[in-house]
Amino acid sequence: MTHEALAPLTAAGLLLTDHCPARCRHCYVGAGPYRSAWMSVADARSHLAALARLGVPAEGVHIGGGEPFGDVDRLLAIVRAARDAGLDGIGYVETSGAWAVSETVIRDHLAALAEAGMRQLSISADPYHQEFVPAERVERLYAIARDVLGPGGVRARRWKWLQAPEDVAAMEETDRLRLFARSLARYPERMTGRAAAHLAPLVPRRPIDDLPADGCRTLLGSRHVHVDPHGWVVPGTCAGIALGRASAERPLDDILARWRLVDGTLIARLVGGGPRALLADAMRAGFAPDPAGYADACHLCWSVRRHLALAGAGGHELRPANLYVDPEARG
Repeated sequence: MTHEALAPLTAAGLLLTDHCPARCRHCYVGAGPYRSAWMSVADARSHLAALARLGVPAEGVHIGGGEPFGDVDRLLAIVRAARDAGLDGIGYVETSGAWAVSETVIRDHLAALAEAGMRQLSISADPYHQEFVPAERVERLYAIARDVLGPGGVRARRWKWLQAPEDVAAMEETDRLRLFARSLARYPERMTGRAAAHLAPLVPRRPIDDLPADGCRTLLGSRHVHVDPHGWVVPGTCAGIALGRASAERPLDDILARWRLVDGTLIARLVGGGPRALLADAMRAGFAPDPAGYADACHLCWSVRRHLALAGAGGHELRPANLYVDPEARG
């Protein structure tokens, strides 16, 4: 029987919420305005203390969502809790900038977060976010953050693209999809979650037999986990695959220290043979491979896992269950 352990952790993210005013087409956690889960301050404090015990440095810890600025008081309390938990602050907090409509509000929020221990603000800026968040809000937030936090205190994803932004929200859908396709050619996205439904059709597909047959070793070796609002512990960015569920009774460090790869489990099969290792089970449960093929192995993995989860054949490792029933995350 296999007893491989996880690689020692060097980074982790607390996903405070699955609520978000946007419904970005590349979102691998399926966040949106119809979601409402929030991590409690007590649970976040427990997870942060566990990360401190594991020796994860503050710069390796981030807070994301959903949109964590949807509850600024909770966000502030959790950033403050990092120091109480034994960490020297929080490496960065992620945001779309949807909330950045007032200079006074921006300055007040950023100053309070910096005092609480946030080292950097990370702004998500790309065509998918800008379908919902006006580019001027991102530009406003970035400029003010540089003033409040210093040049090193803020970063923006795909900032070069934002220098000459297109009005994504005002586009006709056909033009919007062309823009997304151009972006994908330059910046490939992980084709899981909502991206499997909305972005995979925009990239070249390959038959299953042409996809890599390697095992998914990154499940064990990413050295990075996310903890979602429900406490599910996810290896790297493989949303929908759970190593366990962290709680006050079973802290995050206990889960990670005790976790071992066990032969026959879904994760063990993925590590050994990749998504193809799950195909036979999925097909017995009615899965029909897409004749158009798949964008990559992650796209195939998501499609197989989603079918198994909805068929009730996925087992306890396919969590949270609501991720797989997201009406906008079909794969």
